[in-house]
Amino acid sequence: MVLTDKQRSDLHAGIHEYLLSRGEKFAQCAEELAKADPESCGTSKEDNKKSTTGAPILEKKWTAVPRLQRRVLELERQIATNAKIHAHRSGGGGDSGTTGGVPGRERRMLPRPPAVHTLQSHSAVVTTVSIHPVYTMAASGSEDGTM
Repeated sequence: MVLTDKQRSDLHAGIHEYLLSRGEKFAQCAEELAKADPESCGTSKEDNKKSTTGAPILEKKWTAVPRLQRRVLELERQIATNAKIHAHRSGGGGDSGTTGGVPGRERRMLPRPPAVHTLQSHSAVVTTVSIHPVYTMAASGSEDGTM
């Protein structure tokens, strides 16, 4: 894994902070890390006092990873659920834009005889039809001014 200089510096600072928070047994390791990378580790006493208060940043980041993994799984479950709910839009499941889940065959959106519904209330030529993207509703307008 390739880290930028800023990421590497933050990682070293986090490790240094963690080692200092673990007590005297890890103090020597923290000192050696500070000698190896004095810019990242902040060897002043003020920095050491700041780092030992509260939870170290490295522990917070470590616990964030499982939380993010759980969130990703939750979102993947929601996607699967939504795909099942809206499968009727794509021809009964599978990839959208396919017929019967067969890849490569596009759905035909052209009407085929016999007509399922007929617009009967217009007395002139129908000029526009709008279909709702979610619900099974349509609206039409004609030259006679009716909708």
